[in-house]
Amino acid sequence: MRLANKVAVVTGAAGGLGEGISRCLAAAGAKVMLSDLQDEATNKLVSAMREDGFDVAMHRTDVTQRADTEALFDATISKFGQVDFLISNAGVDGLPSGDAPPAPLIENVTDDDWDAVMDVNLKGVFLTCRAFIPYFKERRAGRIINISSVAGRQGIEFLAPYAASKAAVISFTQSLALQLAPHRVNANTVCPGIIWTPMWERLANYLNNTTPTDQAAKPEEMFDSVVKQMIPFGAPQQAQDIGDSVVFLCAPESKEITGQALNVCGGIRMN
Repeated sequence: MRLANKVAVVTGAAGGLGEGISRCLAAAGAKVMLSDLQDEATNKLVSAMREDGFDVAMHRTDVTQRADTEALFDATISKFGQVDFLISNAGVDGLPSGDAPPAPLIENVTDDDWDAVMDVNLKGVFLTCRAFIPYFKERRAGRIINISSVAGRQGIEFLAPYAASKAAVISFTQSLALQLAPHRVNANTVCPGIIWTPMWERLANYLNNTTPTDQAAKPEEMFDSVVKQMIPFGAPQQAQDIGDSVVFLCAPESKEITGQALNVCGGIRMN
């Protein structure tokens, strides 16, 4: 219970990775505000976590809207009386939806495609952090953990907008760390590797449809193939692995860690 009597806010909490982060924080003793646009999934997660004995609440938030991120802060203070940790996890992959043709090449990426990824993955992090930072500075305490990706460490041919947004999150967080250091507020990034989430299931389907030699493969088989090719440990990460890393960055023993991008990826990236 390293985080007992602490309060955490998690954006994008209803998805696979967000749920893993939220559950790890709650298991460590934190009260958790679950933020997402997926009302049904968030309500279901709140009910399940409460049945497990965790103190959680939910607030519907569109992280691309300033008013929503400010309302998220207000709702958290109203519900729990304080905020100690902000985890910006909301994100999109930018892959074509449905039966849309593949658009991996930059010349095929539309303005709307680009803006949709940047609005959530980068502007959403900016707006959410901005809504909470004055409070953290005034308290001279707080931890900000922005979720990036190993794609932010090195570009990906078929996910250029996504990779660019995640690289920007790392740089933005380093700037935050420098600005907030005089106020004893920590800002770090976690870079997940390959995790079987709805986002990766979409990516596996996409790879199947755009890789001629693999069109007969099932999404799970494509996923396993990528894991074996890319991860030195030879196994995918789990949402709990990311959640455990977030808990570590929130815990007292990490008080001197700021401005860092922690790869949790089984060795895919070693920088």
